[in-house]
Order: sequence, then structure tokens, then C-alpha cells
Amino acid sequence: MDLEKYKQVISGAITNEIEAKEFYEKVADRIKDNYLKELFGTFAKEEARHEKILISVLNEEKMDTSFFNFEKDFKVAETIEMPEVNENMDLKGAIGIAMKNEEFAMKNYMALAENCDDVQLKKVFQDLAAMERDHKFKMENSFMDVAYPEVW
Repeated sequence: MDLEKYKQVISGAITNEIEAKEFYEKVADRIKDNYLKELFGTFAKEEARHEKILISVLNEEKMDTSFFNFEKDFKVAETIEMPEVNENMDLKGAIGIAMKNEEFAMKNYMALAENCDDVQLKKVFQDLAAMERDHKFKMENSFMDVAYPEVW
């Protein structure tokens, strides 16, 4: 793969992580509930960590994908509509937003991979999708705990 093309892909992923971090920070600022403020603050920190990982990948000019998990996915995010952000939202809605954002990011990377002819670039997109799928899985796991407490 052309190194410049690779750098563009990783730079785009970094931009997406920054936007996700900023979104979670804005939500945390608007929500009144202290627990939700902390939860979305944690989501923002997670996205900042992903940004740092991708910056490291970009600087090293390689991508180690050995830690990506391609299997975990409850597919819960696909069953709900995007909740509306408001200052009185509950935990279920807050986690729902995070889950839907991760689903959107995952699907974007999957679409890029499906429409890519360059084998190496396709692999980069698949790996980025796997990273987002793992984030989505974590949110789905939390969502199931709060949305369906009667099961537990």
C-alpha cells in the first residue's frame, strides 16, 4: 500500500476519534446527573486513548492488529433508535447514544473496507472496524445491564 494513502486512512480515523471524544465531552457537560457526567467523561477518555493509539500507529507507519477482536458483537445497537440528547436523560439513553455512535463508526469503516480494492488498505479499514466493534460491544454490555435489569 502507498504510504501516503495509509497515512490518510489513519489520519481520518484519528479525526473520527477526536470528534467522538468531543461529542462525549459535550454530552457530559449537558447532563445533570453526576453518574452520567462521569460515565460520558469516561467515554471521552476512552476515545482520547484510541486517538493516542492511532497517533502511535501513524508515527510508527505500521499497524499491529493482533489485539483486535472480530467476533464480539451483541448486535443490540442495531435494535434501538438513537436516543435524544437532553440534560435529563437517563442511564439507558446515555449508554444508548454511546452504543449507537460506536455502531455508526464501525459501519463506516466496514463500508470503506467493502468498497476498497487495495488489499492492504482494506485490511486497515477492517481492523479499524474491529476496534469500533469492540467499543460497541462494551457499550452493549453496559446497555443490557441497565435496559434489562429484570434479567439479572
